Amino acid sequence: MVCYVNRIIKMECQVKKNEHFRHLLLFAFNQGSKAAKAAGDICAVYGEGAIAERTARDWYAKFKNGNFDLKDAPRSGRPVEFNEKQLNQLLHENSHQTTRELAEKMECSHTAIEKHLHSMGKVQKYGAWVPRALSDSKLAD
Repeated sequence: MVCYVNRIIKMECQVKKNEHFRHLLLFAFNQGSKAAKAAGDICAVYGEGAIAERTARDWYAKFKNGNFDLKDAPRSGRPVEFNEKQLNQLLHENSHQTTRELAEKMECSHTAIEKHLHSMGKVQKYGAWVPRALSDSKLAD
């Protein structure tokens, strides 16, 4: 006798996550499912917090109004590209600059600088921006 167990395996999204989730929401909408259930089903597969229930409700509202465009809408004020090479050069010139100083020179927000420093593996140690690996080792006094 073969016994099959129905289990949900947490998956990583293999495609553009937001657009994929919108397709899943549209599918659930067309099935007549509620937004909360659709969000719960997505989170059951892709992990807790994969999509907020509020986000699902917002997309359901668009669908109800006849808007089925699943692409990201253009957003004003959002930089298209970030020049990490320029940020690295500024850090090379003076690693003791604050995120606000760097942001002023790069004409962006200090939070954008913080995000990119983090993604580049930089942490602040004794007022200087250093690679994360160096922050764990003892720096010369």
